[in-house]
Amino acid sequence: MNIREMHEFLNYLWESIFRLNNELEDVLKERGFTVEPVEEAFNGYIYIDGEWRLMKYPYPVFEVKPHGEIGATLQGFYFVFAVPREKLTPEFIREFTENFKKAFIYGAVDFLKDFYNPDTRAGAEEIIERISSSPEKIVQFEVEAKTPEELKETLFRFIEIEAKHGILED
Repeated sequence: MNIREMHEFLNYLWESIFRLNNELEDVLKERGFTVEPVEEAFNGYIYIDGEWRLMKYPYPVFEVKPHGEIGATLQGFYFVFAVPREKLTPEFIREFTENFKKAFIYGAVDFLKDFYNPDTRAGAEEIIERISSSPEKIVQFEVEAKTPEELKETLFRFIEIEAKHGILED
């Protein structure tokens, strides 16, 4: 392991999250969201080799209220939004899975068991069935991106899709 490269990469992740936080604050406010300050999070999970693995080290995140979080891990950047199960439709899930290559759908309680991930692709009806047969009341939709620019692009696409289907409306 090259310590200088690791140091520079971690600085890149943190600097990028602080910049995203600043860039998104006003833009998302116009769309009805509140962007909270950047924090360090612990005990999150990262998807490696087809399974979720515990990160015991801190990583940068900020909340996008209501229902969301944006952060960075060693894999890159991500956003995740929590959606009440009763708001989900096959049309929304189909559009979500078709629009995002590195996407995950999982519960809020048993978040280590995916309803959908890049390795276990399924159709919208099958995903809805998996969700319906689970005890989960809240379902999380996560998208990973390699760069801050890609994250913004996919975030705005997600917001358009969710607005079209009324997923995050209270």
